Amino acid sequence: YHVYNLKNRERVRKDEEKARQEEEAKAQRKEISERERRLQILRENARARQQGLLEVPEEQASDQLVTTNQKLTIQSSADSSGGHINFWSDIEKEYARKVSTNPEYEAEKRAKEQKLERQYTMYLDEVLKDPKPWYLKGNMNIGSNNTDKEEKYSIDGKIKRNKEMGIKSAEDPLHMMKINLDKMSKKKNNNTVSDHRQKHTKEIQSDSLPLSTIDRLREERLKREREERLRTLKLLNPNMVNEQESKGRYFSQFNPEATSAAHKVSERESTHSRSDRSRSWRHKPY
Repeated sequence: YHVYNLKNRERVRKDEEKARQEEEAKAQRKEISERERRLQILRENARARQQGLLEVPEEQASDQLVTTNQKLTIQSSADSSGGHINFWSDIEKEYARKVSTNPEYEAEKRAKEQKLERQYTMYLDEVLKDPKPWYLKGNMNIGSNNTDKEEKYSIDGKIKRNKEMGIKSAEDPLHMMKINLDKMSKKKNNNTVSDHRQKHTKEIQSDSLPLSTIDRLREERLKREREERLRTLKLLNPNMVNEQESKGRYFSQFNPEATSAAHKVSERESTHSRSDRSRSWRHKPY
């Protein structure tokens, strides 16, 4: 048995309605019986006065009737209040009738208070109060009343609505499918743009291909002519080529000519020393 289950709530409502109807019927029967009793007393007094058996002055009879009515009123108020005798019940009823407010306004005020309390309080009956799940509701109830509009334009309502939308979108498989489809479409568009760029680049390269080919062929021809010229110079004058190569080898030194002369002297001295050592070793006696 769950208190907030739909069937149990309906059963409790029916029981309360039945009890209320029984109480109303009981009060109505009591009122009818009291009315009949008053009428019976009035008839008996009138019959007695007509027959001359009960000679009561008219003022005393009216006072007796008022006293009887007051007693009956006190008895009915005591029965309705559960044993407590209220002497000012008529005055209280009249004041309550004058001061009573509009029931529709009270219902709207109570609904607003409950809605404000729901924003800051979390109850355990949130899921069981609504018989339909959220995915079967649709957008039929959006903007149906003023409270929804107030919640829409309030800060707390926006936070709550964003939180609910986040939970619903996380649990909705269609939302995930839409996200994946959007990613695929974006990827396809990017691929299309990149293919277009590559095609455009190839077209530009194909347009500039003849000029680059002519330049490359010209450079190859000049390089080939330079190599043939150097080969011819080597064949005709090898000494000049060696001197040019030796001079060009020391272009980064401070005094290349002196350095080359010193190298030649050191090479010559090392050659003479090697020849002297070989000669002395050859003529050395055992």
